[in-house]
Amino acid sequence: MMTSLLLLAAAAFPPASSQTPDRSAGPQPGRDYATLNVCKLVPGDAIARAFGGKLAEVRPFSDKSFSRCVYFIVPPGRDKPLGYVLYIQPPKDFEELKKHIAEPLTTLAGLEDGAYMFRDKGDGRFKIHVLKRGDLMFQATADTAESARKVADAVVTQLWRKAP
Repeated sequence: MMTSLLLLAAAAFPPASSQTPDRSAGPQPGRDYATLNVCKLVPGDAIARAFGGKLAEVRPFSDKSFSRCVYFIVPPGRDKPLGYVLYIQPPKDFEELKKHIAEPLTTLAGLEDGAYMFRDKGDGRFKIHVLKRGDLMFQATADTAESARKVADAVVTQLWRKAP
């Protein structure tokens, strides 16, 4: 019995030497995209704040390989909401998706481990793909490049740069 308690205590409190930054900053466990609610992970209020607007509605959607949230925000000076979309996908999709984008890509600085933007000729929206190695990639979409960047910045802040 005492041996079991000691083993449990040792497992719960590993020696300080094993808590080095290199070991604790490893990859995150895989996400279950079928149950991930992007609208809860990145609340609509965070996106509304990025535009100084008012949240009108959020619409979550999940699939086995990605999750998405559509945010409807009423920006200042407008009566009707604009839609912004956030997809969260496995990090491996970041490079894989590049192979299927025919439009020119623009590399963006200051967004985690890598980011690029393009304007989708199919729907005319600006799309920014952002990679956080070992965690996820996300796609922020909007009607303008500036708006897509605001969404991307809000997502990065919400997921990884929150104040303590």
